[in-house]
Amino acid sequence: MPAVSYLEIKQKRKPAKGVQARLLGCFLVLFLAACGVPQIDPQEEVKIGARLHPKIIEEYGGVYNDARVKAYVENVMQRIANASDDPNQAYRITVLDTPIVNAFALPGGYTYVTRGLLALANNEAELAGVIGHEIAHVTARHSVKRQSTAQGTAVLAAVLGAVVSSASGVDVGLTQDLINIGGGALLAGYSREQEYEADNLGIAALARAGYDPHAQADFLESLGRYAAYKSGRDGKSSTGWFDSHPNTRERVEKASEKADAKKLPTSTQVNASRYLSVIDGLLYGDGVEQGVVNGRRFSHPDLRISFKVPPGFQLTNSADKVTAEHRVGVKIIFDVAPIPKGLGLAEYVNDIWGPTGHVGRTQKTTINRRKAAMGKVKTKEGVAHLLAIDYEDGKVFRFGVIAPSGQQSNAESAFASLRQNINFLSEAAAEAIKPLRLSIITVQAGDSIASLSRLMADGGSDKQSLFMVLNGLKNGDVIEPGQRLKLIAN
Repeated sequence: MPAVSYLEIKQKRKPAKGVQARLLGCFLVLFLAACGVPQIDPQEEVKIGARLHPKIIEEYGGVYNDARVKAYVENVMQRIANASDDPNQAYRITVLDTPIVNAFALPGGYTYVTRGLLALANNEAELAGVIGHEIAHVTARHSVKRQSTAQGTAVLAAVLGAVVSSASGVDVGLTQDLINIGGGALLAGYSREQEYEADNLGIAALARAGYDPHAQADFLESLGRYAAYKSGRDGKSSTGWFDSHPNTRERVEKASEKADAKKLPTSTQVNASRYLSVIDGLLYGDGVEQGVVNGRRFSHPDLRISFKVPPGFQLTNSADKVTAEHRVGVKIIFDVAPIPKGLGLAEYVNDIWGPTGHVGRTQKTTINRRKAAMGKVKTKEGVAHLLAIDYEDGKVFRFGVIAPSGQQSNAESAFASLRQNINFLSEAAAEAIKPLRLSIITVQAGDSIASLSRLMADGGSDKQSLFMVLNGLKNGDVIEPGQRLKLIAN
């Protein structure tokens, strides 16, 4: 990636040229929508979905190539589609290879779920509820009210906005798209009423397909609890997208009411055992090609580097960088950048990476016997500590610790701790790095939530909270021998 300072990125806030073009495209789409052009023909919607489908796959890490998972998800989609308001519509579903928890649909019946969402769901009925909700967004155009071009193009613009968010490195994993299975912050464009409508239509389809319609509310609740876990907050506040979209609590309550009002079939299915068997071994978190996050440690087998962030920092991996943030506002950023040939590390920190003339005394050092240089910069917001380490010819590892005003001592402590926990991997150690996967276990006599949580290979200092969220457990719940649960395993 270009050798651009984190500080420059933050201060200029100027998107890359390609991103600007796509933003302009979004603006033009929205402008045309506002002009009230005639309705989009259904065949044109299929063409729109077909054009965007490859870009969605590219930006979301590709297709998750597990034949068993693929076949299972397609079968669930077909079952819920047959019970939808438009069973004749052609639907295509793709499992995206990303840990982001999300699901959405494009015009023309292109539907997507992520493996991150599969990891969070606890039974087939919950998955069917998600798919039914997305199908409902498509069928609502035909069976409830035909949407105008303004509505259709707003969805298209939002999809393009999703591509912009991903390409520009926005951390979609921690945004509130987790709450809105109709597309969320990534695929915004559905109104509050449309989200409720899709919930209701999806619940009706669940019941017609023979699933327990309460599964919709159960999964919405899991989404809310997972978002609260990821954000480190209690989830009660409503900001950002919640200001204009239904929050989880409201949707859980309405979904429960709708399910209660349905005249349930004599038997309803959740198919938990079959579902858990299918996702046993499902890839969890990042694949090894992008490096692996395990608690507070990040390891990358190709870069042959591993580092551990200080306690209290939440690690997040993306395609071009790794970030870790503390609740007090201190942030750690790691990436790889080119260095001009023949330029020393100290000169690089002082003249290329840091704003010229603003870096304090640059100090040469070593990190595990590798040449390095570090410096400190005063910023408008506070302070930034910079560390460049020799990687290979023409490239450097870059670590930055950025802190707001009043957090200088915390930044210095974090920077010192980080430097002591950077390691370079041998070939054998790099080959030993394996991605995390879901492991389905059966509760034995004497097991408890606390004892099983300690076996989790992820979750940092709060493994029990993640264990409970992944398994749909609440405070006060007691697990029983014979019960099947998810663990995250190496």
